[in-house]
Amino acid sequence: MSRFRLLLPLFLLLWLAVPVALPAQNSTPAAANKQLFDRTVDELNFRTMETVYDKSFTRRKFPASMRTAKARRDFTDFNGRADLQTLFQNYNGVSERYKSRFGKGRTDLAEFEKQLGSVLVDKNFEFFIRVLPRDERVALIRALQRVISQGAARFNASEDPVPEELSADGAAVPPADVDAPATTSAATEDPAPQPEAPLTTVTTSVSSSPRPLDVPVRHDWLDYLTLLLAATSTLLLLLLVTSVLPDLRARLDGLAEELEQQPTKPRSRSNALPKDRYDEEEV
Repeated sequence: MSRFRLLLPLFLLLWLAVPVALPAQNSTPAAANKQLFDRTVDELNFRTMETVYDKSFTRRKFPASMRTAKARRDFTDFNGRADLQTLFQNYNGVSERYKSRFGKGRTDLAEFEKQLGSVLVDKNFEFFIRVLPRDERVALIRALQRVISQGAARFNASEDPVPEELSADGAAVPPADVDAPATTSAATEDPAPQPEAPLTTVTTSVSSSPRPLDVPVRHDWLDYLTLLLAATSTLLLLLLVTSVLPDLRARLDGLAEELEQQPTKPRSRSNALPKDRYDEEEV
């Protein structure tokens, strides 16, 4: 009993420390940035569905409380249009997977903005807003870009690596070892379709060996030979334009003047017929 009394303060201290430690652990910059990313994705999805819903129904308004995926999943007020309800439910499920694009691997501000921007070029997003006219699609995309900018302004970049560390990490990784795992991890991490432009950029950066910025460029003999040939061609062109062509033009002008000064003799044409001569015949 005395031992239990001695351990009782220790248990009481642990019971008070654990609830305090859990919020402190969850409030790290990385966790806060992940929550900010999820809230921004929900806001993008809400703005998109609100615009399409209000355009589809003249006298109906998308409720402002539909800012979570669960609330949008339970929403069924589509005025009996089953096709439109199916479209919204399908996109709601696809758009929820956008949240898995951030939180694994890089978690800096550049990756935050990149993954949010990829939502606006996703083919599912383009298919969902195809019912809107072109000017309304442009206005919607600009509004969503402002939402992304507002989310990036609240991003906590205290744990982001400096640019020098990013360039050093990229230079330390050999291209041959990165090519296959990068593709596998990208396919496993994000089942949703990705835009083609970022993939092309990543492939290009992996296939070409990075060069440090402080190393000067070295030229070989082929570069100097090309420069010499280009300079020679330029000099020959200048010589041809400034010397040869004016001399040739002066000679042609002189020949033309000489031909004009020479008198032309008209041909005399005789209208008389030639006389025929016959030999006298011997008698």
